[in-house]
Parts: sequence; C-alpha cells; structure tokens
Amino acid sequence: MDLWRARDLVFGAGDRVRTWGRLVTGPDGDWLDVARVHDLIIRPPGWKSDRSIRLIGAEAVPTDVAPNGIRGHLSVVGIWRDESIEVEAQRQERLPRESHPEWRDPLCPPPHGGWRHHVRDLDVDIDFGDLESSGAIVHRVIFRPSPDHEVLVVAATDVDAMKRQLSKHFPDQLCVVPSPFTCAQLDELRDVLRANWRDWRLESFGTGSDAQAQPFIMAQPIQVTAEMAAWADTLPDGLLRLRPAISPV
Repeated sequence: MDLWRARDLVFGAGDRVRTWGRLVTGPDGDWLDVARVHDLIIRPPGWKSDRSIRLIGAEAVPTDVAPNGIRGHLSVVGIWRDESIEVEAQRQERLPRESHPEWRDPLCPPPHGGWRHHVRDLDVDIDFGDLESSGAIVHRVIFRPSPDHEVLVVAATDVDAMKRQLSKHFPDQLCVVPSPFTCAQLDELRDVLRANWRDWRLESFGTGSDAQAQPFIMAQPIQVTAEMAAWADTLPDGLLRLRPAISPV
C-alpha cells in the first residue's frame, strides 16, 4: 500500500465519511450515484447506476447551474448508515480528479552532448512484446524534457542487461532504472483483483506510472472492505494504490 495503510480506509456503521457524485432524486428518495466510470449511453432522467448510495437528510439542490459550472453533482460529509449516508454537510460541486505526474526530466543523467534533439517520435524499430512478456521490461514511459526531446525510460529488473539490449536502438534517448517490482508481482495482483471483482465492488483497476516511471496498480472500489484491506496491507509498499469512491473522514 502506498503512503498509508489500507486498513485506515476501512469504515463501518456510525463512522463519518465523505464522497461526491451525481445527485438523483425520485419517488424512492435522494441518491448519490458515486460511479466514476461512465459509458456513452444516453440514460433517461432519474436513472442511477448500481453504485448509488441513499442520502438521508440532503437539502434540496437548486436547478440552476452551480457557481463552478457543475449541475447536479454534490460532495457530502455524513454518517455511514450501511448503504446510506446521513448528510451533515453538502456542497454542490464535482471534485477534481487526481492529477497525473509530468514525465519531463528523465531520472538518468543526460549523455555526453545531451539528450537527442529534434525528435518528435521515438524511432521504434524493436518489438517490445517479447521483452515485456518475458518480464525483462517491467514498465516503460516516454519523458519529454522539451517539445523536441523524447526519452524512453524503462523500469527493469536487470538494468545493465536492458541497457545492452536497447542502447543501440535508442541512442541518446534511453534511460533504464531499476524496478522494485517484477511483472509476475503485477500479474498476480491483477489476478487477485479480477477474482474478487464483485465481492470487493471494484469499478476499475489498471496500471499507472509514478513520477519516477515506476509502475503501480490503481484500484477503484466503492469502499475498502476489511477483507480487501487485510490483503492490501501485505503487499510491498507502492505496488497498489486504492482510490475508493467513499472514504472515512
């Protein structure tokens, strides 16, 4: 787990929580649809996904557009009442999504003469498939020190071997860094998430890259269960990041 323990994200009935989502009001009450992944299908008014939480005591929301330009979205803080939230505070807004790192300055010192100039696209004349399927390459990211620079940054378990294999293909455009994880670890983590997709109420998961070009798996459950947290806290630091739709305050 990265930055904090997964068990710190677990909550139960009576705990204070926060979340945001799309407000849906109908004959069966007020609901907050906390789905973070949306398809392009046009839905009828009042439709809500199966990732909706009942709101208790929510104030009426004006029909005009909120000051930040977001219509129908609320962030709420309240008490968790088992699949419902007793609202203590609410605000008409849609919280910004987590920003991505800027892959600008490669982690390796530049070669003599600097990084290769005036390259808009890496000249890829090598098939990465075999290197990735064999586990030699754990992850790869393109860094852009400037608009006319592109540097391939590769995270690998054997740095020297990867340099020997790739340097001739990417002269003055290659940076190889050691990976703390193996492809087998990433694959095993994905397998566990797939097997527990329904029980852990996962909405999505996938591979991400941090600012040092290191891979991690990002998983988005509705909430972090005690079972999921117990498993996540046994993983190497940084391998898994959890971004639940509902989290404790």
